[in-house]
Amino acid sequence: MIDLILKQPIQEENTIFYFDPPYHQKADTLYMNHYEDKDHKEICNKIKSIKTVKWIVSYDNVEMIKKLYSECPFKEFSFKHTAYESRDGQEILFMSKNLIQPNIIDWNPLNFKIRKNKSGKKIIYKKKMQPAV
Repeated sequence: MIDLILKQPIQEENTIFYFDPPYHQKADTLYMNHYEDKDHKEICNKIKSIKTVKWIVSYDNVEMIKKLYSECPFKEFSFKHTAYESRDGQEILFMSKNLIQPNIIDWNPLNFKIRKNKSGKKIIYKKKMQPAV
């Protein structure tokens, strides 16, 4: 897949590739076929070699993965997993250096929404209200 991307001329300025490799932590219990450390390193090197288009990679937030992408801009966030059992998930997004990040303090990627209207689609940021204490 990445080899195909590397060979394609990208004409669209607004193109962003999103990669969602298998989780690193507990991978052997989550997937029938999972990546070994060497696979995570290989995919990381290939993704980081993409210079002609913007990209985002999502992963579970673990030290080994953070070290692989250490020179990339990143955003850590958490959310509720509801598959199998309810628990807090800790994830991290890594981004190409040519991707402009939101100018929002402490932004959470889960709060971006697409609003459709007659004139088209618009991406908006909906900050969730914190419950009163």
